[in-house]
This record gives sequence, C-alpha cells and structure tokens, in this order.
Amino acid sequence: MEEATMLDSHSNSNAQPLRNMHGEGDRIALDLGGGKVAKLSTRWLRLACECEICGDTASGKRWLTPADVPTGIRPASIDASSGEVTVTWEDGHVSRYASRFLADHAGGGAVRFQPELWGSDLGARLGRFAFDAVVEDDEALFHSLRALRDHGIAMLTGVPAETEATARVAGRYGPIRETSYGKVFDLISRPDARVAGETARAQIPHTDEPFRYSPPGFIFFHAIRTGAGTGGTSLMVDGFHVAELMRSKTPKLFEPLTRHGVTFHREHAGEVFFSAEAHVISLDAAGQVTGIRYNDRCLAPQTASEDEIDGLIEALAELTRLIRAPQNQFQHQLQPGEVLVFDNQRVMHGRSAFDPTLAVRHLRSCNIDRDGVHSALRTLARRFAPEEAETVLYQGAIF
Repeated sequence: MEEATMLDSHSNSNAQPLRNMHGEGDRIALDLGGGKVAKLSTRWLRLACECEICGDTASGKRWLTPADVPTGIRPASIDASSGEVTVTWEDGHVSRYASRFLADHAGGGAVRFQPELWGSDLGARLGRFAFDAVVEDDEALFHSLRALRDHGIAMLTGVPAETEATARVAGRYGPIRETSYGKVFDLISRPDARVAGETARAQIPHTDEPFRYSPPGFIFFHAIRTGAGTGGTSLMVDGFHVAELMRSKTPKLFEPLTRHGVTFHREHAGEVFFSAEAHVISLDAAGQVTGIRYNDRCLAPQTASEDEIDGLIEALAELTRLIRAPQNQFQHQLQPGEVLVFDNQRVMHGRSAFDPTLAVRHLRSCNIDRDGVHSALRTLARRFAPEEAETVLYQGAIF
C-alpha cells in the first residue's frame, strides 16, 4: 500500500469533525451536521492531497499534476471518525485532510473580501497609525495593513523628515519598487516643473502611471513641507465607490469602461516612452470591481469604431464628473510628518491649487507592489487573525 510518511498540510487547519463522508460516484457527500449536506468532486479531493508523496502546492515542491488524476478515480474507503479524514484510494494511495479544510471548500471555498466603500465621510473611519508603532511592532503593522485592505488608504503620523524614515516605514509593507524616478523620490513644487506633481496647479484625482503595463500598487506620500492654509489640499476618491455609482446610475456608461481598451501614454523625449491599453474598470469573474486605472492627463487619442467612440468619451466624461464631485472626495490638508498610504489601483489622489509664492510643497514618495503588501497582510494574519489569512483579496487593475 502506498502511504505518505507525513500528513498533508491541510491537517494544520482547525479541526471540525464531519458527521459522515461517503462516496457517490464522482462526488463525495459530506454531512456537515444540522441538516447541512454538501458535495465535493472526487477528482478534486484526490488532487487536493498534499502528502509527502504528492507534494506541497504552497512551497512549489509539488509532484502530483492534474493529468495524474484520472476522471474515474474512486475512494476505496473513507474514515471521518475524527477531526482528520483519511481516504484510501483504489490504487492504495492514502490521503489525509483536516475536516475544517473540507467543510470550508464544500461550502464554496475561501471567503472573498468585500471592500468598505467611502466618499467625503472617510475622515471618521480613516485608520491612523504612529510611525514608531508601525516600524517596531508587528501587530500595529498588521492593523494598518487591515485598514489598507478595508478602505484602500491609511495615515501614518510622526514620521521624521529624513529620507531614511520614508524608506524604513515603507519597507515594512514590502520591497520598495524602483521606477524611472528612482526608489524614493521628491515631489517639490518648482517653476521649471517636469511633471504635473511639481506644479502648483490643481489636479483632478487620478491613479498614477496608468501608462505602465503594471501600475504602482501602493503609494506612500510623506509630507515634508505642505504650506498649510495656502491650498494644496489632498483630494482622495474611492474608485470602487464611483465605479459602483456608475454601475447603478448609468450602467450603459459603466459597461464600456469594463470592456473597451483605453490607451494611456507618457513620453520624455529620448528617455522614456510608455504606452498601455487597459480597461479603466477591472472586474473579476463574479463581476466585482477589482481595480481602477484612470488619469485624465495622460489619455492618448482613443481608438474605437465610429459607433463606439462618442459613447466611450461620454463614459470617461461621466467618470470624471463623479471624481470631481465634492461628495465623493475626502479632503485633507497634509501636515509635515504625516504619510498617506493608499492603493493606487483603487484610490485616486489629487489636490487643490496653491500659491507657489507663499509656500513650497514638498512630498517624498515611493511605491510598493500590491503582491508585496498583500503578502505582508496574509503573513501577519497567520499570527494575529488566522481566520482572515485565506481571504481572497481583490487583485487590482489587471487588464
């Protein structure tokens, strides 16, 4: 009999004994108690084995492939008398699974995260976290990561003005992403501005760098000098919120932004020339909004049929109107020592105009990829909230 010498990794889950399990052809019936009955695919169950022989999918040391599991596979016996389920297959292989793991998957699998939408009312819900706590305490870092998961934005306070402090706190969330501007870069208002962020003009809330195939994930804005009281107020918009407003109020305008490619570009002669076509609103297979990619200042001349182009432009116009509406904007005058951290593929950022003769606005910025931030969240959730570690998170502007 072929049997593993090590229990599969699923047995590490919290035990929840099943009342009974038995085979029904190509399905396994589970009695979950309380009159609840569910079924699992027999082939899925065999493929889910992660014993020493089959290998571990999380580590990548995996030896069993889907092609190795035939359609007609059947269990010879099933023992569900304890918190661990033992299945002996017709070929003699023995698989072991935690009851909790099987019950979860029979109930539809992992829970899909539902973001908390917001508008101008964010202030009362915005998570605020002290610099010292976040850099020194993993639990404080976890709570800030939770805030980023829930609202797409959080604030750090008491951050020193040194460049090293920006990199130190950002590095707690994941590896800093180097771009054509470097790793940590300064946005300082100046007369000879190269990019819009260095001007004193108002900026409509937008996502950064939609012209990249993979835009920045999370952005850190570390305020060094802000000229409080002279304008330059930060304007933050929940892109998921305005997308859902479009879906409910103007579905015929929402739909083109989810299926029609929109081109964004950026060129600095002789240095860089970026161009990317993508959906402004990304949806997952269930139709849930998972990402926003929009910056009115780098929209290229669009390509569409004569019948579609005006509708596409009106869809972009309606999105812009919603972004500019005060009721959809959280406004905050950044103070020196504050850092706004936000999901660049959900939260759009802009600012009001200011008088450059009265103040110099200086922000220090850096980017972290989404997968690094979500990895940190899941890793810490294993310690502080295990039930949240497997939650399926939205993946961002993936198209």
